[in-house]
Amino acid sequence: MVVRRAKIVCTLGPATASSAGVRGLIAAGMDVARLNFSHGDHPEHARVADLVRSESGAVGKPVAVLQDLCGPKIRTGHHAPPMIESGDTVTLVEGDEGGPATIAIGYPGLAADLRAEDQVQLDDGRVRLRVIEIAHGQVTCIVEQGAALRDRMGVNLPSRRVRLRALTEKDRVDLEFGLSLGVDYVALSFVKSADDIRQLRDMCKSIGRVAPPVIAKIETPEAVENLVEIIRAADAVMVARGDLGVELRPELVPIIQREIIGVARLHQRPVIVATEMLQSMVESTRPTRAEAGDVATAVFQGADAVMLSAETASGKYPIEACAMMERIILEAEGSKFYAPQSSDPGQTVQEAIAHAACEVAKEVGAKVIVAFTISGGTPRLVSKARPTVPIVAFSPSGDALRRLALFWGVMPRPLPVFSNTDALASAVIAHLREQEIVTSGDRFVMAYGSPVGQRSPTNSIRVVEVG
Repeated sequence: MVVRRAKIVCTLGPATASSAGVRGLIAAGMDVARLNFSHGDHPEHARVADLVRSESGAVGKPVAVLQDLCGPKIRTGHHAPPMIESGDTVTLVEGDEGGPATIAIGYPGLAADLRAEDQVQLDDGRVRLRVIEIAHGQVTCIVEQGAALRDRMGVNLPSRRVRLRALTEKDRVDLEFGLSLGVDYVALSFVKSADDIRQLRDMCKSIGRVAPPVIAKIETPEAVENLVEIIRAADAVMVARGDLGVELRPELVPIIQREIIGVARLHQRPVIVATEMLQSMVESTRPTRAEAGDVATAVFQGADAVMLSAETASGKYPIEACAMMERIILEAEGSKFYAPQSSDPGQTVQEAIAHAACEVAKEVGAKVIVAFTISGGTPRLVSKARPTVPIVAFSPSGDALRRLALFWGVMPRPLPVFSNTDALASAVIAHLREQEIVTSGDRFVMAYGSPVGQRSPTNSIRVVEVG
């Protein structure tokens, strides 16, 4: 049985915010639908979230909804000059209204926080400015790399002096709305320390809701410095290479990506690799060879998921991009070079049982590992142990099934609660037979918490032979 292990996150936007678009992405391989709250309004996000729920329900495939908060993204205002050339002089002012040779920046304290020789970058580094003078609240810059300008471009200032918290008032409003939708994950942008993760959870508590799993986006130098504490505080992590490649030298990004994946695996946190993975497919039906290699490299390094952004949100070929990503993953995972590394079993009984289940499955020639769960804990631990066979996760909880859609190698399946292991095993056999996953004479390994039907920690393994 060929099963894709690494999962696919697709950003939804104008190109896919329809029943046909969502249905096409699910058929092409989407496991997690990302709602980017840097764009769009609440009614539109609610409509798209409903589409994901209805279309995934129609095909019987759990798909998680990920709310990606905007964070303190600094942007240009309106009426900037349409074009600036290298060597030009421009003035930066705080506010929303620019003008001839003047660019407005929506950041209070702009002049106070900049210094001569600082670099200011616009539009993910496409435009580079160098500060030459600061006077009377205005910042004079020389253009080192010019280009056409537009309203609301992203701005990168020297991050160590930026006095913005990871959670803004807009984020609080968006978070409250996302929680009312029942999103399955929340991604926090521009994380700098573990305190930012704790503040998000406290904010959920103040809203009166239980915090969903939190994904920390690593995209600042401070986040890289505090990587271990951030990953330990978060439930998952994203290698957000867009701003990371602007804040740091681009040649460092592949090294940092490798480090983040390694630390996340050590601490048993799912990791998503994101940004420009198949960027040329925004305009083309085929990716570049380098992009195909980029996706495969993330798979070889052990990423739990890879993400599409503009490719599926606004690109011309969103379904083709998702299908191409799936094909690249399958080829990489089916190659002789693919050797997924298990995380350390840790010190708990649950971790030891998960690792033992993988070893037993290998020894007895099991077709699959079956993990029964109420909260999602058992399949998560088995996933991080990186078994050589697929993981079928059964749960009566719709929330747990959707969240499991992000986990490497896990196929979520609904199953009601059973009061004893014999009844559970019989129901599992019936499902696996129906799905043609096992036939008579095959074996599978069950990992579960006993007593079954309760929120019990993972403590049991059972080998079942199909009669």
